[in-house]
Amino acid sequence: MRIAGALLAGMLAIGAPAAMAAAGERRIDLKTKLDRHKIENLQRWVSAGHEEWCKDARLVAMDELRRVAPAFAGNEADMEALPLDAEQASENRAVFVWTSPDGKASYRVTVERFEWLLPIAGEADSIVWVPTHAEIIAQR
Repeated sequence: MRIAGALLAGMLAIGAPAAMAAAGERRIDLKTKLDRHKIENLQRWVSAGHEEWCKDARLVAMDELRRVAPAFAGNEADMEALPLDAEQASENRAVFVWTSPDGKASYRVTVERFEWLLPIAGEADSIVWVPTHAEIIAQR
């Protein structure tokens, strides 16, 4: 789990906060720099029978939330409370939102799987999910 987590975390670089502000909230975009070579290596690792959890969009989003949200424990209760934003869900893209227990911040994590991994994965359901975007929405 550490190897895949390190690979997924390594694919994301935290960028400068965006200057987008809505009434009563501050939005911070965490810029993502995807490394195709690392993603392909992760897919090979998973296809070899390791880190099966990388094929589950929710688990990948939870792993990313552990990285960007200090209050996120990632236990079973959190998994059940992690709603999928159905409006932005598709076969290869999903958005998960989690709000901290104190209600001061919400975290949006987008995960995707890429068609170009299909030759390595062998079948669509075996393609790994990769965090591609994270956003923190802090209440002022």
